[in-house]
Parts: sequence; structure tokens; C-alpha cells
Amino acid sequence: MLRPAVNAVQVDCQSLLATARAVSRRRTVHTARQLQQNQSNWAPPASNRRPPNNNYNNNNVDSNNSNSRNSNANLSDLSESLAFLTSNRPPPGNRYQSRRNGNNYNNNNGGNRNINPYNRNRRSDPLETSDNQSFIRYRPFDGSSSRPPRNQYVPGPEDDHGDAVNGNVPLTTPTNPAYAKMLRKLLDLTNNSTPREVFTHAKLMASKGYAPTLETYSCLIQACAHPNVGCSMQETALSLFEELKEEGYTPNSTIYHSLLKIFASSPDYISMERVLKEMTGTYGILPDVEGQQHILRHYLTTGQLERAMEMFYERRATGEKVHYNTYMEIIKALGRVNEVEEAMRVMIEFQKEWGSIAGSGIQPIAWYELLNIAASNYHIDGVSYIWKKVVQSPPPGSRATLNPDDGLCLKVLNTAARHGNPDLALEVFRILTLRNVPFQEHHYAALSAAYARSGQLIPAFRALTLMRNQGIAHTATTANAIIEALTSSGKIENVDSAYATLKDFVASSNDKEVVEVAGFNAVLAACVKLKDLERALGVYAECAALSVAPNTETFNILFKGCLECATPSETPDATPTAPNKELAMFLANEMKEMGLQPDFVTYEELLRVSLYQEEDYEDAFVYLEEMKEVIPGGKVRPMVYSWIAQRLEEKGDERLGMVVEEMKGLGYEEEAKVWEEAVARVAPPQLVYKD
Repeated sequence: MLRPAVNAVQVDCQSLLATARAVSRRRTVHTARQLQQNQSNWAPPASNRRPPNNNYNNNNVDSNNSNSRNSNANLSDLSESLAFLTSNRPPPGNRYQSRRNGNNYNNNNGGNRNINPYNRNRRSDPLETSDNQSFIRYRPFDGSSSRPPRNQYVPGPEDDHGDAVNGNVPLTTPTNPAYAKMLRKLLDLTNNSTPREVFTHAKLMASKGYAPTLETYSCLIQACAHPNVGCSMQETALSLFEELKEEGYTPNSTIYHSLLKIFASSPDYISMERVLKEMTGTYGILPDVEGQQHILRHYLTTGQLERAMEMFYERRATGEKVHYNTYMEIIKALGRVNEVEEAMRVMIEFQKEWGSIAGSGIQPIAWYELLNIAASNYHIDGVSYIWKKVVQSPPPGSRATLNPDDGLCLKVLNTAARHGNPDLALEVFRILTLRNVPFQEHHYAALSAAYARSGQLIPAFRALTLMRNQGIAHTATTANAIIEALTSSGKIENVDSAYATLKDFVASSNDKEVVEVAGFNAVLAACVKLKDLERALGVYAECAALSVAPNTETFNILFKGCLECATPSETPDATPTAPNKELAMFLANEMKEMGLQPDFVTYEELLRVSLYQEEDYEDAFVYLEEMKEVIPGGKVRPMVYSWIAQRLEEKGDERLGMVVEEMKGLGYEEEAKVWEEAVARVAPPQLVYKD
């Protein structure tokens, strides 16, 4: 019966199939009377079987005088169809004769005697019980009348499985106590055990000679749908499903719903649609509540989100219940496609159906998933709503509140920074402080950004000062949010206001309110971004008054100003002039006097200033060589070579070919391809000398 299976829960279905086929070939030929017995007792009901062959019709079989040859041939065909039967039996012989279902045999006196132990009309034996239990006691066959010892187990009808190999095929019907007992155990294992144990017991039933029934197939397919194996036994289940139909059985609702349960976590949407179409179209079986849950989860698993949401809202419109885990799967699926708004609407339906966190309804893990989705997509409304509901101010009397981990707290902090929500940022800081989490640069940068984007410059600068007091070094991007806030409106007055704030810090009697160089550089960068180099130099000149020691980043900002502020801000359409190289050299000399070491950004800015001079741009190559000594491995960024190549092409400089070759040597093949045609135009053809 069983075909080869996948390596799921290590069920050796292939070995089981081989054994079953071997036993089927070894099975002996039955008599016509046994054939009649088999047809009348263990053939499946007509509603679940195909129409029997005329050769197997009981009306054509004579119980007293039958054609042994035809009967044996028919029975052989019938035996071969019972592939589920499997057993290791002794060699066939005539020692054991059938005693089942009233079959006759010749006793020593040559007469016929009915020894059917299940005949209700037989003479009662005082040693036998009357309740047909598993401990029915038999009179010994040796003719003795001694009663078995007390509490000694004596096999009863529930243990008499006959001998299928030698022609004594047991009845595969509930009227057979032995079969009924094994079927009850199979059903119990299906509901309370693992697939391995179910298949092992099914193999035992086959070895006893019991034919496959619809109940057996149903139990095996249900075992394949065990929650612990997911869809790993899908191939086995579908093989059993096709086999039971070949045997003439009609699949029932339990079998179809077990297959739907397997498809819930399977990506095989083709098989799912085929089975569902057959279930509803051919047999008219409609999915119940559980089945619809499985179909909905299958849509989510296979990425059919639109069909899943359509089915979800249809069920909610009709008042049908949606399972807790299904809600979780929907929210996760919406999060994978960044549909935060839709996920929030699903959560509202979730709360309506499952209640609040204060009761026994929605657990914190559901809120965690939604908060993670909202924070990952920087959805401030969703983050604020969930944070206030289950983190900041949970419902009174709630038994469990959401305790976000450090990673989720950082996502919430970045969301607050992007949308300028300092209150939410402070809430995150409160939780991290209670955990004694060591704060780092990105924490303070996010807090400063939250204040800056909300228009609160004073606490934004204070956050930078607090970072310095904690001994945390800032980076070139720490105060980017302050620069963005000062330049977003394009008004220079905002820069003046920020500069006034820095002066107030100096005048304050609070020792903690000091000017951090990161904040000072942010004001300089805002002036340069607004193309007001003169104002930037004025702020730089006040560094001593503000008690600020300029650093390398300070001069890099001013070097950038020498390049980008060549055109006055009052005349943006004017023709750009050459960068102010004289000012750049003055600042470079002052930087050297202060003992500040240049970094690669310094050389890049000086190279650009020298490169875009009208005539003499030779110093650009000098800075390129010095830059190679500063950068580890001398691997200059490819965009630097692109600047040089563009300038050399404009000037028709033959050194363009050398620059392109150097780009290839550093591994910048893709960038070098852009300039190959320019090299052919600029570089002169090589002279070929002939003798």
C-alpha cells in the first residue's frame, strides 16, 4: 500500500512497501469457500468501493461444489490488490486450516463440524465469559478439563488474527474483535502519538493480514499532517491519497481536511488547488472553519497576500472566527511587504476578536511583532500607538506587558529620531537606563536628532555635550540632523539662531552647558551648505570665544566651502568661479600650525580645489600621491579617479590613459570602462617604425 516517502520523521515507507509487495506475492491460493467468506465479510461497503468484478459475485460461487481453478485465480488477483498486507509468515502448509466465519473442516469421524468461535448460537462453555472481553477463556484443545491457573492470560478473540499466509485471512470488519482492537489502537495513536508510531502500528496490522480500509488510510494521512512535521510528509500523504482512490474508496471530509492542514505550510500551490477543486467540485465537501484557516495560511505561505486578505475580510464580514495564529501569520506577511497600515487594521480586528492584553486574549508576542514591523518601516504612528498601549502605559491590571529587547528599542529610537519625537526617544532611554545598557554614539546621535527635527535646538546641543561628558567620541555624521534642521528652510536666520544658542551656553553658569565641537562644526557646515562662506569664516573666528578647539573635521568643512562657495549665494545663476585655492592654502597652513593631522577627506578636498583651477592643476597629482600614503594600502576611492579623469578629458590631457590604467590596477574595472573611449580620443596614436 505504502509508496516511497520523503525523509520525514524517519518513517521507512519504502521498506514497508517492499515488504508488503513481497508478502502479497507469497500469499497462497484460497479455496472457493474462503473466497466467498472474504467477499461477504471484509469487502468494503459498496458506497466506498468500485463495483465488484462478476467473477467475485457471491451468487456465482457454490459453497459445496466450486470450480477450484477459477476461484484460485480470482483470489490471486484479489490478493495482489491488497498491497497493504505485509508479514513474515512461516512457509505455507496444510497444517493450519480456516476456522473463521463458520467454515467447515473434516474431523476424525469424517463429519462436518462448525467450530466458529464467534457464532452466537453455539453451546455456551462454562469456562468462557459472556461479555466478549479480551480475556475470554477457552477450554484447552487437548481435551483436558483443567482450568488455567488464576490470572494467567489466555488469548481471546481480540488476539486471534488468523494466518493470512496459509489461507486463514482474518476479517477486516468491525465485527472481528481482533481487528476492532487494532483499529482502536490505530485511532488512538493517530490522535495522541507521533507519525512513526502510527505507521509502525499500521505495518503491524498489515503483517496480521488485514486489508486496507478507508479508516486506515485516513489515520495514515492524519499522521502525515501532524503539527510537528509541517509539510515534510506531503509526498507520502498524496501517495496514500491517490492509492486509496485506486482501491475504490471515496475520500471523506477528514482526509481532505488533513491534506489542507499539510498544505497550510507548503509552497506547493498547484497540488493545493487541485485537491481543493476536487474536494469542493467533485465531492461537494466544503471546508469547515479549520479548513478555511488552513487555506488562508496557505495563501500567506505562498505569497498570495491579496487572496489571503480578501478571504480574511470576507470571514470577518460574516462573523466567522479567525484563529490566533492566523492573525499572527497575517501580520508577519504584511510586515514582509511593508504594509504597516494594513497590519494596523488587522490588529484592530485582532483586538475585537481576541480582547485586550489585560485579559486572556492578545499576548505580548503579537504586539512585539507589530511593533517590530512598524519600527522597521519607521512608521511613527504605529510605533507610538503600540508603545503607549503596551509599554509606556499598559492597561490597569494587565498580567503581562511588552518588554522590548535592546534591538527593538534601537529601532524605536531611530524612528523617533527620524520623525522628531523626543518624548518617545526619552522613553527608550528610560528603559535602557533601567537595564544598565551602556550608551554609545548612535544612541546620543538619535536623541539629538529627535530634538533637532522637532525644532528644539538647545536640548539637541545638550545631547552632544552629554555625550562628550560620558567620554563618547562623536563622528562626522553625529550632528547631521542638526545641519538638516538648520538648512531645511533655506533661511540663514536659523544659523544665526543656532550660533546665539552656542553663545548662551558659554554665558550660562551651568558647568554642563558647554559647547561641543560637534555642535560647533554643525553650524559651520550649515553655513557652507547655504553657500555663505563669509559667515562660516566668521563663526570659525569665534572658536576661541566659544571655548572650542577646532579639529580636522572643522577644517575639512572649510575646505569644502572653498570649493562649493565659489559662486556667491546671492547670484546662484552666475558662472561658477575657480575655487578659492589661496584661502584653502591659508587654512591648510593654519591646520598644520595647530598640529592637526589631515585625513583622506582633507586630501580629497584639497585635491578638488587644486584640480578645478583654470590653468595649473598639477598640485592635484601631488595630493593624490600624499593621499595614497595616508590611506591603508593606498587604495584611493574610485570617485577620486573619476574627478581626475573628467578634468583630464576636458583639458585633453594625455595622462588620462595612465589614470585609467591605475584604476584597473586597483580593481576598479567597471569605473575604468567609462573612460576607455575618452582615452582613445585624447591619447595620440602610437608611432610604428618600419625598417
